[in-house]
Amino acid sequence: MTQVATEQWASDADHPQGATTPGITAHRPAESLTPQKQQVLLTFHRTCWEEMTWRRNAGYRTVILGLAYCGLLLAIVAYHPLSLHVRLCLAAVMALASGFGAGYLTGNYRDYMAAAGRMVRIEDYLGAFDEDYLGNMGALMPEARRTWPNTPLSHDMVCLWSVITFAAGGLGTAAALLLM
Repeated sequence: MTQVATEQWASDADHPQGATTPGITAHRPAESLTPQKQQVLLTFHRTCWEEMTWRRNAGYRTVILGLAYCGLLLAIVAYHPLSLHVRLCLAAVMALASGFGAGYLTGNYRDYMAAAGRMVRIEDYLGAFDEDYLGNMGALMPEARRTWPNTPLSHDMVCLWSVITFAAGGLGTAAALLLM
């Protein structure tokens, strides 16, 4: 598609949005955006999107499988009573695993937002936030997307509650193991 567009218009001035479009040319370096560079940017954007998707899904899997493990462990211990020493050991392991799991989810969120930041920089470079990017239809991306990668974990309620739920589930399981 990029190659077709490049062949169709001999220069930026011949393009329907042309060199007069300040948003498109303002983000480009002095040299023109070659088809190879466009392909690299598109590929890198896709890579960042895939990393974000993988990290989001990995966080969800961590929470779901972690809580399922807690439930399974409690069910096994409830039907097969263990000695106090074994329950103490299991409770310590669960408390430690909860801490590491919550730390993993927090770090995963940081990496998720770093990938989002790389995507936004590419979109900004290509002028996707400019009001005239799509002509009279407006910008390709909403302005709020620029600040989205800077959202701290404490302001992203879905991810924050995932971390809290994971930690609480693990620590609750550890406490239940001690009380059984």
